[in-house]
Amino acid sequence: MKLNLYRVETLIPFLGSSISFTFGVVFIIGVLFAQTLPESRLLQALNIIAIVALFSTEEYLYIRVGVLEYLNWSHPASIFINLLVFTSFTWLVTVLGLNRAGRGAGGGLKF
Repeated sequence: MKLNLYRVETLIPFLGSSISFTFGVVFIIGVLFAQTLPESRLLQALNIIAIVALFSTEEYLYIRVGVLEYLNWSHPASIFINLLVFTSFTWLVTVLGLNRAGRGAGGGLKF
């Protein structure tokens, strides 16, 4: 937002963004993504594609209802960034063992 790429309709401002956008979308999706990350590399790739598709669709709907507005940005650029972010997040979750699948605690998908 500080780069003037997009604008989020703000009800309660938080660190230059909307508190509902930061904690309602980004935080919740990140936590769910980390907790349900599969162990299989193939399933991880499919998971990334599915989450990016869902996240990008949600972003598009935010644009349509007027909660999010691109100023100097585009939806294809956002999809590319989402793909990079979720791929990096997958690597980080795997390396740090943040998903519960690898620890036998009953979380994650084991295929």
